[in-house]
Amino acid sequence: MSKKNIIKNIDRKNKNSSSNETKDNYFRFVTTLAVLLLVFVISYLIIGIFITKEIDFKNDDTQEKEEVSVDNETIMIGQLFDQKENEYYVLIYDFSDEVLSVSSWLSVYENSSNSLPVYKVDSSKKFNSKYIVKENSNSEAKTLSELKVISPTLIKITNDNISEYVEGEENIKNVFKNN
Repeated sequence: MSKKNIIKNIDRKNKNSSSNETKDNYFRFVTTLAVLLLVFVISYLIIGIFITKEIDFKNDDTQEKEEVSVDNETIMIGQLFDQKENEYYVLIYDFSDEVLSVSSWLSVYENSSNSLPVYKVDSSKKFNSKYIVKENSNSEAKTLSELKVISPTLIKITNDNISEYVEGEENIKNVFKNN
C-alpha cells in the first residue's frame, strides 16, 4: 500500500468515527431527554394519584353531584328575635316527627294571601335543646335567656317582642286555619 492510500484510509476512518461520534452524541441527547420526560410523567402521576389525589380514573358520571340549597326559613331558637321583619311567626317543632301535621297546616297558611313570614325551628337539634322543655314553658319571656318552650309551639313576634304564644298541635292548627 502506498502512502497515499494509507492516508486516505486514515482520513476515511477519522470521518467515519467523527460521524459515528456525532450520531452517538445525538442518540445520547435524545435518550436523555426521553428518560427525563418519562421520569417527570411518572412522578406527576404518582404524586397526582397517591399524594394529592387530584387524578382519579373513576368515571365521574356514576357519582351524583348534590345540589346545594340555602333554607332561609329554618333558624335556631337563638335567632328568634333577630329577623328583619317587624312581624312574623316562629314555628318550633320536631321536623322528623311524621305523626305531627303542623307542617301541612303551615303549607296551607303560607299559601294564603295575607300570611306573615314563618320561620321554622327544629326542636330535635342539639343546639336548640337549651330552650326546649317538657313542662313549665315561659310564654311571657322578654329575652332569649328567659325563653322555655314545649314542642310544638307557635310564637308570633311583633317589634322584637312575643305578642302571641300558642302551644300544642291543635291550637297551632287553629291559628293557621283562622288566619
